[in-house]
Amino acid sequence: ASPLLQTSVGSHCPEAVEATWVLSLALKGLYKTLKAHGFEETHATFLQTDLLKLLVKKCSKGTGFSKTWLLRDLEILSIMLYSSKKESHTSAEHTALERDERGDPEDEVEGMVSSPTEPEQKKLDPLESLDEPTRICFLMAHDALRAPLHVLRAIYELQMKRTDSFFLEVQKRFDGDELTTDERIRTLAQRWQPSGGLRLEEQSAKAVDTDMIILPCLARPARCEQATAESNPVSQKLIASTESELRQSYIASTESELRQSYAKQRRSKSAALLHKELNSKSKRAARDYLFRVNEATAVLYARHVLASLLADWPGHVPVSEDTLELSGPAHMTYILDMFMQLEEKHQWEKILRKVLQGCRGSMLGTMALAACQFMEEPGMEVQVRESKHPYNNNTNFEDKVHIPGAIYLSVKFDPQCSTEEGCDELAMASSSDFQQDRHTFSGSQQKWKDFELPGDTLYYRFTSDMSNTEWGYKFTVTAGHLGRFQTGFEILKQMLSEERVVPHLPLAKIWEWLVGVACRQTGHQRLKAIHLLLRIVRCCTHSDLCDLALLKPLWQLFTHMEYSRLEDVTQPGILLPLHRALTELFFVTENRAQELGLLQDYLLALTTDDHLLRCAAQALQNIAAISLAINYPNKATGLWNVE
Repeated sequence: ASPLLQTSVGSHCPEAVEATWVLSLALKGLYKTLKAHGFEETHATFLQTDLLKLLVKKCSKGTGFSKTWLLRDLEILSIMLYSSKKESHTSAEHTALERDERGDPEDEVEGMVSSPTEPEQKKLDPLESLDEPTRICFLMAHDALRAPLHVLRAIYELQMKRTDSFFLEVQKRFDGDELTTDERIRTLAQRWQPSGGLRLEEQSAKAVDTDMIILPCLARPARCEQATAESNPVSQKLIASTESELRQSYIASTESELRQSYAKQRRSKSAALLHKELNSKSKRAARDYLFRVNEATAVLYARHVLASLLADWPGHVPVSEDTLELSGPAHMTYILDMFMQLEEKHQWEKILRKVLQGCRGSMLGTMALAACQFMEEPGMEVQVRESKHPYNNNTNFEDKVHIPGAIYLSVKFDPQCSTEEGCDELAMASSSDFQQDRHTFSGSQQKWKDFELPGDTLYYRFTSDMSNTEWGYKFTVTAGHLGRFQTGFEILKQMLSEERVVPHLPLAKIWEWLVGVACRQTGHQRLKAIHLLLRIVRCCTHSDLCDLALLKPLWQLFTHMEYSRLEDVTQPGILLPLHRALTELFFVTENRAQELGLLQDYLLALTTDDHLLRCAAQALQNIAAISLAINYPNKATGLWNVE
């Protein structure tokens, strides 16, 4: 495999299709050998050659296809395309190759975008002539929002090349799923739009597997002065370290079932893509496209091979930048994120443990900070759907909730939900025919149980008969996903639980990052950040003292929740998950500050003007009440209009 990985074969090379096919077969054989015999027997051979470095380089490339494609289906597509090519008549093939060289648009198979004409091939590079800070801004926006570079360049030009206004415009146009564009942007973006090659289904796909872009690790996060308010705190689940083993086991088994359902859905979607490709292909396959399929197959096998090697990495061999030829310690964090999307959960956890055990202490700090940046990823949106209250008779309404990137959707019902039992029904499912993961709800409030659905789309249908109506339905949908936020959380959680790793971590810097994450994120993401903050509080010492005053925005959020609970007597007695998590955070932090002799400074740092005013008002009210009891009018009774 090493010579084939070292040789860079372009799509125009006469043997390109065959070379990439042989490479994918060689990597497949290597993968099966490692599964059978493990890395222990062969690690010396790998370390003595450049194979590890070549694998890392290959893995860091994108497939150029939708992430929905499974390796098995790409292999089938490759075989079918190659068989179709071999069956074609020799003379017809020669004629086709001549057209390929001329760039004749008629050469493309059905369903493919036409080959670019000569002027279209001279498209401008969207990153050309940009200075380094602006390039980084482009790459961050492209990476975090999946925004096409040519569209970003058009927005940048229309904002008179001002980076600050460019970022504001991008944020304004991002609707939680994709960038919205107008005719002006689309027209200008054509100057930088890449040409040809991509199939129509891939152009419309939002999650295309692209080359790994490793962003520079920022020294410090932006300071947060105010914590973002929760839009729907009721739909959260508490992530508390003190919960029983039984509950943790239940949650783990639920997540496992959801992952299995998601994997089943992905298999169905990948099979549908394969079916579509095989039905749309012409009698003769295009060599350029076949080359791309084989190259994508080789990249995926290279990733599986590297994952197998790291999962069985020998304890006495260090995982270093030189061994893997990483561009820096942060590169390893990006590789772990890639494996999070690729491997089963138990395999990924094994890889993570092996990497952390083998990494040099000098790498761990940068890896942790890169994981913190992952947790700055924009949070998943929350969507609410409801009927009229009460709903109408003879209703037949159907709709869906789609949150791209989710692996499961969590559905939380309003306590008031009720319909006429047995007659008026809300049906929910993960498929448009309402056959997969079907749930139905009808009747009184007690029968509307919260649940979770695999995938990124929830289909729902509400029907009512001609008589009797009730309050109706209202539900909130939040997304669970395997994005970079989750990768960062899992890496930091494991790091903070290993005694060997903790001394090498810059806890004060990680604390600063995570407080910012807890302030800016909402929902499940905020709870996970608080979970990590609790771990840091418990293990920090005088030598790596964290700035506890940074908690002030979260303290303001907490006190606001406390005052709201005391003022609103209609709220239920059970605290909401965020309220409970913040209560534990400040209780543990206060105890830790006392142990470190910092209690007074900590309390003064958290005190706000609003809190002082409330305390003064409460003191005056107490004085007025006592004065009234002993019949002693004074300024306090005057201020409170007490006669």
